[in-house]
Amino acid sequence: EASLGSVSLGQLHRTGHKIEYIANNTHFYCTMKTSWKIFWDLQCPFSKKNWEKFAAIKEAHGDKYDFTIYITSLPFHPQAFTAQCGASLIESFKGRDAVMKYVDTCFENQESFMNAAIGDARKSEIKAVFASLAEKAGVFDDSFTKETFLAELNDWEKAVSPGYAEHKIALGYGVYGTPKHVIDEKIVPDTESAWGADEWAEKLKSL
Repeated sequence: EASLGSVSLGQLHRTGHKIEYIANNTHFYCTMKTSWKIFWDLQCPFSKKNWEKFAAIKEAHGDKYDFTIYITSLPFHPQAFTAQCGASLIESFKGRDAVMKYVDTCFENQESFMNAAIGDARKSEIKAVFASLAEKAGVFDDSFTKETFLAELNDWEKAVSPGYAEHKIALGYGVYGTPKHVIDEKIVPDTESAWGADEWAEKLKSL
């Protein structure tokens, strides 16, 4: 029961995702959204398939689910962690909205940093690929330039450590492939990267 001095403010009860507030014999109800965490690897073609469907999935199910995107990197995708460090660096300077612009641009241009395109390129050349993608995403300005991106992409505090921290979140949920979905803190088995809103509607019935 909440109170302010001698004034009773009412009682708050939570059952699952339903909240009941009682004040002056009046009942108020609201429902909390269920968390839906999605894990992508920017070099993963299957993550790209899920990204292509994500807007429709969020549109169809956003009234009941609170979506959060996480970037991780699988060990057999050589450019994935550099891409992820780029996302972390952008977030350090410009925030999460800018990160999602970069993510969209990376998926739109994924072929530019796949193994066939990169070949035996030097690290500096790989960094330049992601700097160009960040530029195409429109995340640079006077306070955060392409030159800053290139200079800071391997910075421990601004890029590498936060990227690794996000990767550890994925590992904590048992995410060893992508895309993966964690709904209400439980990893969802037997999903397909190409599923759209309708397929997910059927899957959600079983959870």
